[in-house]
Amino acid sequence: MAIVKMKRLRLLALRPDRERLLRELQSLGCVEIREPDIDLSDPEWAGLGKPGLSGLEKAREQSLLLGNALDVLRRCAPAKDGLFTPRPEITEGELFDEAVYAQGLDAARRVMEGEQALAAKGAERAKLLTQKASLEPWTCLDVALDEEGTAAVPVHFCSVPVRTDFAALEAAADQGAELVQLVRAGSDRELQYFLLICHHSAVSACYEAMRPFGVSRVTLRGWTGTAAENTALLDNRIAALEREEAECKSALSALGEKRDVLRRCVDRAAQEIGREENKARLIDTDAAFVLDGWFPAENAGEVEKLLGGFQCAWEAADPTPEEYPQVPIKLKNNPVTAPFTAITEMYAMPAYDTVDPNPLMAPFFIIFFGFMMNDIGYGLLMVLGTAFFLWKAKPKGGMRDMMSMFFMCGIASVFWGCLTGGFFGDFLPKLFDLTGSAASVPGYHDASGAFVWFWKPLFTPINDIILVMVGSMVLGVIQVFTGMAVSVEEKFRHGNALDAVTQEIAWWCILIGAALVIGGPMIPGAPAVLGTVGMVILVLGVVLLPVGSVIRAKSPIGAVTWIWDAYQGISGYFSDILSYLRLMALMMAGSIIASVFNTLGSVFGLVPFIIVAIIGNVLNLVLNLLGCYVHTMRLQCLEFFGRFYQDGGKAFRPLAVQTKYVDIKEEI
Repeated sequence: MAIVKMKRLRLLALRPDRERLLRELQSLGCVEIREPDIDLSDPEWAGLGKPGLSGLEKAREQSLLLGNALDVLRRCAPAKDGLFTPRPEITEGELFDEAVYAQGLDAARRVMEGEQALAAKGAERAKLLTQKASLEPWTCLDVALDEEGTAAVPVHFCSVPVRTDFAALEAAADQGAELVQLVRAGSDRELQYFLLICHHSAVSACYEAMRPFGVSRVTLRGWTGTAAENTALLDNRIAALEREEAECKSALSALGEKRDVLRRCVDRAAQEIGREENKARLIDTDAAFVLDGWFPAENAGEVEKLLGGFQCAWEAADPTPEEYPQVPIKLKNNPVTAPFTAITEMYAMPAYDTVDPNPLMAPFFIIFFGFMMNDIGYGLLMVLGTAFFLWKAKPKGGMRDMMSMFFMCGIASVFWGCLTGGFFGDFLPKLFDLTGSAASVPGYHDASGAFVWFWKPLFTPINDIILVMVGSMVLGVIQVFTGMAVSVEEKFRHGNALDAVTQEIAWWCILIGAALVIGGPMIPGAPAVLGTVGMVILVLGVVLLPVGSVIRAKSPIGAVTWIWDAYQGISGYFSDILSYLRLMALMMAGSIIASVFNTLGSVFGLVPFIIVAIIGNVLNLVLNLLGCYVHTMRLQCLEFFGRFYQDGGKAFRPLAVQTKYVDIKEEI
């Protein structure tokens, strides 16, 4: 359980072997390719260049095509995958099968062609529906839409706002000119329509008279025949388009059987992209290429065996201290600590040649989470839910780590729940009270005879606030001291013994000595010498602090600056330990909220109690999961990591086969 030792790989190989070598490195999955430290603009390196990007562009185009096709099928032919459906397993050879890949690309093109045809027909149908809506007001008139009247008596198609008084409009037209007739048509939400028929000499006067009403001409170009006739034609065409759309949808739905092939090809395209991106980091000539990278020292045998099959020159060397900032970080953990790598990566990867924080953080994370949740019922739900998901869905990667982490936290929640007696809060006492069986249930009863639990709780969050508060701070002191101990070990390992003695060890003396001096007399039966020992330890720590400041400053001024360092240290340790009171706060909050919901339901009887208790405890569980996770992670990242953690590393990202929709199994 440590940071894996890495080796730097430098390789010179023949260019014709480049694709096969990259493919086998990807299959091996333990070499991270990096950009060589070569300035190609330097004339000394004339003749060297970078591989072309045509392969990467092609792979991305194919990936986009396959991804878009899958999106279309999600809409037109939804999959029936369940939440717990495991991913299919295939061999690496099946993943890279060229025939299957060509089949998938062909299916993707057919899906996209079908989607484009469906979209075109949908757009045309929408256009026809708009045309039909524009003709709707005129369908009540048996007048051709291209009717213009005669030279003496023209016919105009007109409209006015829908709220216009049509009778007043007719009266105004009659007063403005003679030989005028308005033939009313239909209306829509905004306008009402009519025909204006009048002598050509009266057209201008008629429009002038109707101008206050907001009259405007309607242009119906491109139409012949009546509106009813054209509407019938449009209905026939719309119906035909609907049938064609149904056929397109049916064809797309039939292509849903290609979903598994498309998913496999999406994963295949992802491998092509990864390989092409790594290829772009190489330096090559017309005949050879240079590869620079890193691989774990534990995989040296596999790398040597692979490269032995190529005509190439290569070397693997341990990184120098100057190269440490460039070394990628891989954490080697067991099944208990591995799920916490995600938290470490969210914070920052540790620097190379420092300490792996996961084995140190994991027990504290699990204990703190369980301490805050402290409920047997909630813990059992976490354990059973995550175990079922892991067994049924067989998740990989981050999802598997998250479920594993909550599984372990659920076990801790059950443990602390057994100490506090919490089972969905005080669900059982309320249930037994409502059913009248509290007195007859064997187990632990309080002084009044009311049922409390099947055994006597060690403490309860609501009744033992001081004990919970002290326990939270004790857990905080243990974690802070653990972080200091790791820092001491790291400083001794790197030759900084003076800093370790005059900083962490000095503060240990101060904190432990102060605790003995203050707390010793409060312990019943404690020997009097305990206070004296504490004073000696305290004085030793107080002496070490300024001595260290003077030595580090290489000047007497250090004797003054140590006062500021001491103030910052005291306030820092005090505030950090107080931060662990959030353990108490979350423990009490979860217990109180559960109790409130249970009490609320018990007021109305047994059935309402069960309903309200279920709803309330589900909400409380969700809230606690979020709160406990966030606050536990905060304690690790701020109060704990701040004592010893040296960040600055970057995660190890080897060229490897990484899939989203399928799992790779070993070839037989």
